[in-house]
Amino acid sequence: MSQQREQLLDEALRQTHRMLALATEDAWQEVVALETERRALLEQAFATREPLSESLATRVRKILELDKVLMEASLRIRDEIGTELGQINRGRRGTEAYRASA
Repeated sequence: MSQQREQLLDEALRQTHRMLALATEDAWQEVVALETERRALLEQAFATREPLSESLATRVRKILELDKVLMEASLRIRDEIGTELGQINRGRRGTEAYRASA
């Protein structure tokens, strides 16, 4: 199981790096699709109660570090979208007010 677990975590780490690359390209649908695959790998890797070796724990810590970066990127994009939607709504209200007074 240890070697299989190592392979699963290696693949999860590769996918995490790919997700980060996709996030920088604003390819969020692909990020979400990869997250689903990655979650399945992690569930398999942790389906046992076997303790993690130090090398496997290092992989898990790296995945968690990269997840923080991904989370920050997703929050930034969420805030940007919220700002844009607010501007669109203000513009629409302005247009409606102009039409109402015309």
